[in-house]
Amino acid sequence: MQQPASTPKSSTRRLATVSLIFMAVGFIASLPFKENNWIFWLQSGFEAGLVGGIADWFAITALFRHPLGLKIPHTNLLPKNRERVIESIVQMLEKDLLNKESIVEKLRHMTLADRFIKLLRSIVLLPAFRATVTELLLGILHKLPREAILKVVDDRISGTIKAYPSKRLSERLVELNEERRLDELAIDQLLGYGQRLLEDPVIRDQIGRLAYHAMIDQEKNTFLRVTAKTVQKVYSEERLSLVIQSVLLSVIQDMKQVHHPNRLAILDHLRRNLIQLTQDEDRLAKIDQWKETEVDRFDFNPVLHRAYTAGITELKTYLVSDAFWEGRALPLMNQALDEWDQHPTFKEESNRWMKDQLVRFVDQNHQKIGGLVRENLNRFDTETLIHMIEDKVGNDLQWIRVNGAICGFFIGLILGGIKLFIG
Repeated sequence: MQQPASTPKSSTRRLATVSLIFMAVGFIASLPFKENNWIFWLQSGFEAGLVGGIADWFAITALFRHPLGLKIPHTNLLPKNRERVIESIVQMLEKDLLNKESIVEKLRHMTLADRFIKLLRSIVLLPAFRATVTELLLGILHKLPREAILKVVDDRISGTIKAYPSKRLSERLVELNEERRLDELAIDQLLGYGQRLLEDPVIRDQIGRLAYHAMIDQEKNTFLRVTAKTVQKVYSEERLSLVIQSVLLSVIQDMKQVHHPNRLAILDHLRRNLIQLTQDEDRLAKIDQWKETEVDRFDFNPVLHRAYTAGITELKTYLVSDAFWEGRALPLMNQALDEWDQHPTFKEESNRWMKDQLVRFVDQNHQKIGGLVRENLNRFDTETLIHMIEDKVGNDLQWIRVNGAICGFFIGLILGGIKLFIG
């Protein structure tokens, strides 16, 4: 295993070593002058500080390895008791720090619904959330089964047309005609179309040519022969075209007048026929029969494909626009969150449900916490574990050595003073 890069602070380790050396040097230097009471008093402090420093060094070193490599009993404690130490850590986490009962009790006093609603309110405002949702929606559109959808729509259209009663269709046509004046709109459209045709020079000349040749053909008819001859003498083919165009355009202009008798007569005829159709069972039956046999012959696929392609394109453009996100998506999501927050029953039930799910999750997976810790610790070899522990607590352990030397020094001074006083 690769060892952690960091080790106990070298400055602290150095300070502990210096304090020990200082005590040893002081003790050795004071040996020749032990007859002097003051030197004897200091020697007692150095001696006790040296003993305390060595004892603490021995105790700290014995935790992790054999001091000076000597296999002294009750040393190298951590490597010897590796499994027991790991198990103690696991037990401490499972039963003391992260015990199941405390986690469950903490969960039961939490208002999870409020926290979840607040979290969702912040999430929906994130640009990343908008990008993710947009990408998801576009992906769904891209993966829609185009042919299957068009097949369903085609079948539904054909089925609807077949199933819709002709009588109801005719009655609805009468209602729509009364509401929207469809017959008048149709006549106006036809008159406008006819006017545009007549104003086209090519169509005008074609009509004149047909009329002129028709009169020539009528020379075989004794009754019309004189009239045809007279017209041919007075009008040329071009002039006849202009006359016919003028007459027809005049008729169209008259028909465009709302109260023109001819227009009213045509409209009355159409309306009476529509009303009669609603009562004519024979014609309605023929229409129903025609639908059953002829509707399937209509090919709606080209129209449906064009409509589907155009609709998907427009929908994709809409989904990536601010109009969709700011005008539709965000208001709908905020409205849903508001309704959730303001609905006490649903909010309480959802809160209870979330707690139950978390409690069940903790109950089912709590033991995995210890297993995960045990697994991670077992991944490291003993030397790596020692380095990790020394990296985390080695600095404090070295201060124990420093404190041991210093405390021993002062305790030695006290004991030396007592000896001088008694002596």
